[in-house]
Amino acid sequence: MSGQKTLVIYFSRADENYGVGVVEQGSTELLAKAIVARTGADEFKIEPVEKYPANYQAAIERATAERNSDARPEYIGDVDITNYDTIFFGYPIWWGDLPMCVYNFIEKHDWNGKTVIPFNTHEGSGNSGTYETLKDTMLGATLIGDGFNVAGSVARTDDGIKRLDDFLSSLGR
Repeated sequence: MSGQKTLVIYFSRADENYGVGVVEQGSTELLAKAIVARTGADEFKIEPVEKYPANYQAAIERATAERNSDARPEYIGDVDITNYDTIFFGYPIWWGDLPMCVYNFIEKHDWNGKTVIPFNTHEGSGNSGTYETLKDTMLGATLIGDGFNVAGSVARTDDGIKRLDDFLSSLGR
């Protein structure tokens, strides 16, 4: 994989989070920043135009309404992925699925010929079948292995970062 241009794309939510309390940086963002630091990749954070509430319960209510209506919340800015060979793609698991603004991002881009390495945080659901969802929605992309997933509470520990480092090493990164 050396010599290829790499990008880390991720969605993450700070503030009050399940299992970790109030945080300034979401668990998925913490992993994304670690990947950028270790690989020298460029990065793009998917940030919704309408920020999610800081209160966890209020955020759940909004995210549930978005999921129930199959919404595609808009996000701020964009990134041209055409010049990237490899894309690390990160997100939290929200009720067994991708956050709806992540679907919006995926659907707006051409994934043909891209190598995608998914990573996600959760609090007990693993990847929740989302790697298959990515295969079905990132048409033309090659997804590498089973990706990387770790509980958000673990991602914030030395053990979580060691697991990430081991995963990156297994990819030759």
